[in-house]
Amino acid sequence: MFSPMSSTVRATVVQASSVFYDTPATLDKAERFLKEAAELGSQFVVFPEAFIGGHPRGYNFADHSPRGKESFRKNHASAINVPERIFLFLSKYYFPFLKCYRF
Repeated sequence: MFSPMSSTVRATVVQASSVFYDTPATLDKAERFLKEAAELGSQFVVFPEAFIGGHPRGYNFADHSPRGKESFRKNHASAINVPERIFLFLSKYYFPFLKCYRF
């Protein structure tokens, strides 16, 4: 358990991809990583951006062919909705913080 007086935090960085077009399977995968990290004593776990409801790497949103449209439909169907309360919280606290960094 995390102690505010502790000077060390054990963290785990997960380097993995989503199960594309399958949010429930991605959640199962995330749970396995979280359990493994906890067993190793991690107090903080970081996943890749958009791990849940993520976009396939190299995905071409400009592909208007039948295959591209089907891929877009699958991607849209597996996306997650961010509740308004969470979006407003991020807008207020997280997004302004990012503006001070240049990526």
